[in-house]
Amino acid sequence: MALGPRLFLLAIFALPVAGGGCGPDKPQATGPLKYTENAKRAYEDALLVYKDKDYLDASTRFREVRRKFAFSEYAPLAQLRLADIEFDQEKWIESISAYKGFVRENPKHRESAWARMRIARGYYNQISDALLLPDQAERDQSAVKEAAREILSYVEDYPDGPQVAQMKDLYADALARLVAHELYIARFYQKKGKLDAALARVSYAVTKYKGSRKDVEALVLQGEILLMLKRKSEARGTFQYIVTKYPNDPRTDQAKKYLAEIDATH
Repeated sequence: MALGPRLFLLAIFALPVAGGGCGPDKPQATGPLKYTENAKRAYEDALLVYKDKDYLDASTRFREVRRKFAFSEYAPLAQLRLADIEFDQEKWIESISAYKGFVRENPKHRESAWARMRIARGYYNQISDALLLPDQAERDQSAVKEAAREILSYVEDYPDGPQVAQMKDLYADALARLVAHELYIARFYQKKGKLDAALARVSYAVTKYKGSRKDVEALVLQGEILLMLKRKSEARGTFQYIVTKYPNDPRTDQAKKYLAEIDATH
């Protein structure tokens, strides 16, 4: 019996796709809807394993999602979860690289803010306070600077992003570490009598890292060094600024004492 044109077309579309295959490495070609459902199920199964902290099995499953369902919305999510696995295992360098790969390949993805936040945290988490190492203030600050830069970039780009309040705290801590380093060097020069060098370092800290938790400490030291250099007028201005700007800071009392001493000598 001859088929009409419409029935003939339906018969053609019902045939298996040539070359699609049904082998173990290829999902059966059963249409876009089924493809998406299979991708979703595979991703969710991998997610359950990940939440159980079976990172080895979860990694294998997420990689399978990326390979088998590369054109689904779950492929980039699987890529992001692979980065999360590295992060959860405290593999900071590996996780940063993985998150950066996600952002590079999916710049407008809804989870980009999460990836950027984790990149910033990864840099911050590399700052070590181990007891066997010299004090943080004495060490090279390149890791701290990189962390501060990444955190600030995230906060500016995603003011309503995930964990933004915590990230602001981390940024303040990073700034405080950088200021502590500058003050450590400034005090070293101060003890050596190299007052101009000491003033240069503390003034750099005051201007470059303004807004840190160590602002008052830095300003007090700046005022002290100015007094040692016989620059009383500038020292008085610094101490007066502290009293006016930071009236409730406990170190403001020290600034008031210096002001009283300066005024008593006039």
